[in-house]
Amino acid sequence: MNVVVGILGKKAFGRLKDKGVNTNSDNPYTEKVPIHNNRGEIVKYKERERPIPEELSNNDKAILKKVRRKAYKWDMSFRCCCFQSRFGWSFLIGLIPVIGDFADLLMAMYLIKSAAKVDGGLPPTLYARMFWNVMVDFGIGLVPFLGDIVDALYRANTRNAWLLDAYLSEKAKALRTGEVEDESGHSIVLPGQLRVQTDARGRQLDAEMGMTQGVTPVHASRSQRQNRR
Repeated sequence: MNVVVGILGKKAFGRLKDKGVNTNSDNPYTEKVPIHNNRGEIVKYKERERPIPEELSNNDKAILKKVRRKAYKWDMSFRCCCFQSRFGWSFLIGLIPVIGDFADLLMAMYLIKSAAKVDGGLPPTLYARMFWNVMVDFGIGLVPFLGDIVDALYRANTRNAWLLDAYLSEKAKALRTGEVEDESGHSIVLPGQLRVQTDARGRQLDAEMGMTQGVTPVHASRSQRQNRR
């Protein structure tokens, strides 16, 4: 499984480059979609949450949404009227001398810890890049005032949200086909630990508990007894 996870991690880095995503300034949580009139002309843009790949497990979907939302809240939830730049709670908290920088560090590490709870875990290279982003952000923030300004523009949480997004997008692609290609073009069957488990009715099962998500233990046991009959 580690081999497949590593391959998906490499593909995630390539995906960000191919898509031309600016991991520093592109909003990881929402996107603007065009609204057309009867003549097919764009009349306005509507903001919506970025879609999440349907192939992912419920656990991975929830984690991706959580990381996207918090990254936006901490890095981009406010707009500066003077410079037309966005900043979030991470910048405001970082303004508190010393304590704010360490609080900001804990928040960023919490986000990485949340991201690492995806099914099968994160590739070591991806985890290391996330950690590096946070350490750079922390080091910059230690410089009084000027460091806080640069810190607001660096946006480590946003960078890490895009890394997770790219990884899970590649994972969804592999789940769709049931396999992944290595660098030499050989196909490797996706291991069972990364596949989405479902019951007889097609409902997703909790990866750790082996029970249907959204169903209480009592109801799940009844379903199991009925299946055995």
